[in-house]
Amino acid sequence: MNEPPALLRFGLAPGGLSALRRHERLVARRGRVLKSALTLLDTVDRRFAASGWLCLAISDAEGQRIVTLPTAGLPIAPAPVLEEIGDLETLAEGTQSGQLYNLRQGGHTILLQAYKVQLKAGHKRTTYEALTLQATADAAAALDAMATDLVRDLPLRWTGAAPLVQAAAALDLIEPQPLRAASLDFEPPGDATAATVFAAIGRHCLAQFDANLLPVLRDRDIEGVHQMRVALRRLRSAIGLFSPMLDDGALAPLLDDLRWLGAPLGRKRDLDVFLSETLAPLRRLPDPPKRLQHLATILEDRRVSAQEALDSALNAPRLAALRLGLNRFLVAVESNDPAVLADAVLAAAPAAGFATDLLRRRRRKVKLLGSRHAELDVPALHDLRIRAKKLRYAAEFFRPLFRHRKGQKKSPRRFIDALAHLQDCLGMLNDADVGLRLVRDLLPVPDQDPAAAAIAAWFAGRQQLQLAQLGEAWESFAALQPFWKDGKD
Repeated sequence: MNEPPALLRFGLAPGGLSALRRHERLVARRGRVLKSALTLLDTVDRRFAASGWLCLAISDAEGQRIVTLPTAGLPIAPAPVLEEIGDLETLAEGTQSGQLYNLRQGGHTILLQAYKVQLKAGHKRTTYEALTLQATADAAAALDAMATDLVRDLPLRWTGAAPLVQAAAALDLIEPQPLRAASLDFEPPGDATAATVFAAIGRHCLAQFDANLLPVLRDRDIEGVHQMRVALRRLRSAIGLFSPMLDDGALAPLLDDLRWLGAPLGRKRDLDVFLSETLAPLRRLPDPPKRLQHLATILEDRRVSAQEALDSALNAPRLAALRLGLNRFLVAVESNDPAVLADAVLAAAPAAGFATDLLRRRRRKVKLLGSRHAELDVPALHDLRIRAKKLRYAAEFFRPLFRHRKGQKKSPRRFIDALAHLQDCLGMLNDADVGLRLVRDLLPVPDQDPAAAAIAAWFAGRQQLQLAQLGEAWESFAALQPFWKDGKD
């Protein structure tokens, strides 16, 4: 199913359609009534679902047709070819009903569709209300302006998937999978400027965030929370990389909202990691420490509360406003709008030169500290981990600008993999710090508690294993030549 050049999709809280129809833009208008019968289809071995697609038969006033819809919001793998797969079986049936309005904004026509999806599979039923705004590509600014007004007035939710996909997931007909950044295409133009590369990086981060929204709301896999958090961290890292050319005043409200969203994501992620990677193996011991089950019960309750807080944030109109604001900011940067740029000359400079200078400086910071890794204390090793992470993000962002043959000595992939291994060796320091803070917060006298002592010993053992590999990881990284420049750097 091809989407139009400019499209925004929102979910509505229960009863939101009634509120939308009473909105001043629609109250005096009669929309065109739309109604479709829906049949969700797949092969016996669920080939569409496994490939990340929905197969849907639609029957409406225009006739009958079969369409495919990517479950991640964008295609990750090719859809099965209908002509090659034989018979399909029915998984669910339902309806989509609503109204279509032709509205005007800034001299452009905007199509607003307000609709409800109802789906039934066996004895299970689900309903989703939604709103889409569509326009031609040259009306993107008008589309954004109308969406911003509606988000301010109505309980709109940003959704990373179409309502049909959400309904199918609610009925357990598909299982949305978390997506890593590497799963999403990223190829900035070869002659890109710093501004166009920043916009491309920003959109790639947001695509990763959106693709993980449904898996996180389903709370079936802790990896989705991790990947969503990574998407926001990558975005904030990109903003930091390009900050010399960006206007601080234009960025400030967006950064405030990113911190707001990052807080519940961080709390949920910390609890997921502690429960799955620390408590779970300790609980499987033949003679688990006393009070470990008590601690696990408390943390499970906190994890449920953390998921509820995260759900609340992800369903809040504030997120919808933030996503629109980020879209608008990236368009403005790409268009060299002086309202968002602090250095227009730098923004218009060739991206490869900008990237080379930045990568060189970040690599030097890592090498300056890492060359003394054997003598660093815990805070300094934590600082080294942060520096390595920032360099790794920068290398991943700028990698497409420096195309080298596979297997070449100065391979970007080898450089990034070496950085990742270095981060892994240092990562347990941070995990231990977070975990021990959780224990101190929960147990009255953690130093005298058997469960706390077992957890501390667990972290100490893992730290020693990782730190024992640190020297080798450092030498592997330090021996690599930078992939962004011929000669020495």
